[in-house]
Amino acid sequence: MIDIRAEYIAEYDKKELERRREQIRRAWNYEKVEHIPIALSLDYNPFGYTMHDILYNHDKQFELRMYSCEQSLKLLPDDYIPCAFVDVGCVGVSNAFGAQVYKGENPQQTPGIRGRVFASIEETYDLKIPDMRNTGFSKYYLERLKYFYERTGGCVYLSGMDNNGAMSVAMDLIGSEELFISMVEEPEAVTHLLDIINQAIMEETDAAIEIVGDINNMTSTDFFFRWCPEGRKGHTSADLCTAYSPEMFRQFDIPANRKIYDRYGAGLMHNCGPNPCIAEYCNQHKDFAGVNLAYQYSSVDLENIRKYFPGKIVYFSYDFPEKAIEQYRETMEALAPEVIAIPLIMLSDEKVNAGEYYNELLKISTEYAHRVFG
Repeated sequence: MIDIRAEYIAEYDKKELERRREQIRRAWNYEKVEHIPIALSLDYNPFGYTMHDILYNHDKQFELRMYSCEQSLKLLPDDYIPCAFVDVGCVGVSNAFGAQVYKGENPQQTPGIRGRVFASIEETYDLKIPDMRNTGFSKYYLERLKYFYERTGGCVYLSGMDNNGAMSVAMDLIGSEELFISMVEEPEAVTHLLDIINQAIMEETDAAIEIVGDINNMTSTDFFFRWCPEGRKGHTSADLCTAYSPEMFRQFDIPANRKIYDRYGAGLMHNCGPNPCIAEYCNQHKDFAGVNLAYQYSSVDLENIRKYFPGKIVYFSYDFPEKAIEQYRETMEALAPEVIAIPLIMLSDEKVNAGEYYNELLKISTEYAHRVFG
C-alpha cells in the first residue's frame, strides 16, 4: 500500500510524466526539443529538520523528500519528475572496508572518515570484498532504500548510494600521500585496489537494484538524483581528479569508471571542479553521455567544455539560486550550440515564487534550444 505521503505523487498524470521523460531522452540524444529541460526542484524544509535528522532517521528523510516531490509537482509548470536522494552520506563504501565514520557534533554536518585503514598500499593486496549487504552504512543505505521503495510503491525514482568514486575511496583507505606516491611508484597496486573497490560498489549496486526490482526504477546507480534515461543509469564520481594529470586520469580513472558504464550503461560522471583532466572525460566509454559539475568550481572550464564536449550533456549544479538565472544565461552564451547544459537547481526558499522563477529559466532554455536546433 502506498504511503499517504506519496498518494499525490502516485496519482499524478502518467502521460504527462512520460512526456517529460521523453523531453530528457531527446535532449540527451540531441534531438530537437522546444526548450532544454530544467532540473529544478523545490527542496523546502518546513519541518526544521537538521542534516543529522535527515541522514539518521528514515522517516524524517522520507517526509522531507515526499514533501519536495509533492510541492515540485504542484508548483512547477513543467519538466519536474519525482525523484528522491536516498542519502546516508558518502562514506558507505569506505566504511565497509573498515574505515571509521565520525558524525560530528554539529547537527548540520555530514559524516566523514576518520584516519585511514591501511598504512601502505602493500597491505591492500590481501583485501577482500566486504559483505556490502550487511555492513555499516552500506547496509543502512539498503535498509533506507527498501523503506522508501515500499512506502512509495515505485512512484518515485530513487537514487543509488553516494559511492564517492573509486579513487576517493582509495584515498580514504590509505591516505592521500600514500595514494599519490603509489600512483607513480606502484601503479599496479593502485589498479588492483581500485578493482577491489569497484567490485564492492557493484555488489552494493546490484543489491539496490534487487530491492527496487529494476534499474529503471532508479535515477542512477550513484548519488545523482535526477532522472537519467534508460540504458544510461551508470554514474561515477571523480572529484579527486582535480589533483592530478590527464595521464593519471587515463591510467586509473578510465578503466575503473568504464567497468561501471559497461555494467549499468554509460551515463554521467561527477566532478565538482575544476577539471584539469577534462580532455579525457569523453574517452571513458563510446556511449559516455556527459558530466554533472558544480558551476561554482567549473565555470572556469567553460571554454574547454565547449571544446571537448560537443554532442554531450552537462548538468551544472548552481549552488546559489539567487544567482542561477544569470549564471545559466552565461552558460548558454559560452556553450551553445555545441554543448547542451541542463541547469540543476534546488530552491529552498518558500518566499520565492516557484512558477515565476521557473519561467525565467524557461526563457533562457527556450532560446538555448533554438540556438542548438534552430
